[in-house]
Order: sequence, then structure tokens, then C-alpha cells
Amino acid sequence: MITAAQIVAQALAIAKAPGYTSYGGQCLNLVLSDLVLHRNLKVNLVSSTIAVPANNNGPFQLETNYLRTYDLFYVITDIPYKLNQCTLQQYDSDPNKTTIANYPYEFATDLSGVPTNGYGVIYIYPQSNMGVTLNHRYFVQQADIATPETSSVIPWFSDQDYLIHATATRMMKITDDSRFGEFSAMGESLLEKHLLMEGDEQSVVKSVQLDPRRFKVGGSLKPTKVEPF
Repeated sequence: MITAAQIVAQALAIAKAPGYTSYGGQCLNLVLSDLVLHRNLKVNLVSSTIAVPANNNGPFQLETNYLRTYDLFYVITDIPYKLNQCTLQQYDSDPNKTTIANYPYEFATDLSGVPTNGYGVIYIYPQSNMGVTLNHRYFVQQADIATPETSSVIPWFSDQDYLIHATATRMMKITDDSRFGEFSAMGESLLEKHLLMEGDEQSVVKSVQLDPRRFKVGGSLKPTKVEPF
């Protein structure tokens, strides 16, 4: 494995831009940021728990490195119950939040407080009438590498050949290199190989399901127990 500085140096050599060291470091961070924001990479998937007291919809604090939810569920007598994500607008339209208590089946996140508080929050519906522990699998936001052009840090993304190639491609865009289009296409091919092997589950067969808010289990019944526990 090679360091961030070595990746930048090789990328600058490929891009034929030896004097653009600082720009090369910025390009490496942009490549890594693009992977975090636009790909569901398993290397960025972590697990945590959220303690939910009885008769409470939230808000419950999310982790400071939270990016987006992969899945959210709780277990009662060995039976898992999954919560479906909805928008804040949909959550706000849910009725009787303080009077209905049952098995929670829906959640919404609010990240508006991240710029000031450093963390977002999550709400559930309906409120549970007993304490439960939510198992939360989510993707993390990776921090930028400080001065990557001189850093001895090894980037978190394991396919370093792609990092070199993608960093060089970004440099070609800056220098108006005629090879930019060709390298962009090659980069997509390199990344696709990585994703199909271990990345964002593109190779996993998935079933299409109906929107649980519009197509409810048992006709008009909510996807919870009929009787509260």
C-alpha cells in the first residue's frame, strides 16, 4: 500500500503536471469524497444502536460521522422488525404522534442541525409503548486527508490504482489535457470492477417492493401488530 503523497506524485506524473502539487492533493480528496457521497461502499458501513424509551418519537441523536442509513431494525422475541424510511414532510403528516403507541415501522432523519450542532437527529413513528433498542447500520462520512500531497496517510479506499488514475484524470481537466475524455471512460471501467467485487452491492440480486406507505400489509392495516404489546 502506498501513501497519499505517493498517489499524488504518480498522478501528477501521469497527468504531466509536476508543478501542480497542491492541486494534486485537492484532486485526491475530491476523488475520495466522490466515492463517499455517491457510492454505498461496504468499507464505510458501520453499526450502532439507538436506545428508544417507551412513548417517545424522538428526536434521537445520530452519530457525528453519519452520512445515510443502510437499514434500521429492532428485535422482539427473536423477530426482527424493520423500519422504513420516509421524508420529514411525510413524517410530519403522520397523525396522533402522542397518542398512538405500537410497534414502530417508520423513521425520518433531519440533518439540518449538522452545520451548527455537528450531528443530525432521527424520529420514529409510531412511538413504541415499551423500550426498544434500534440496530442502526449506516454509511459514514470520511474526513479529508490533511495536505495529502505530503501526507504519509494511506487512504481508506483500497483500490489505489483507481485513486491514482482518478486523481490524474481530475488534473487533466484542470490542465485541459486532450486525454481527459479517454481517461474518464477508463476510470469508470476501473471503478466498476471494484464495485462489482466488493463495493455497493451492484452484483447482489434485489427484489422490487411496493412503497409501504401506499401499499399496506393486510389492506388498511399498518405493518405493525394489531394489538399493542
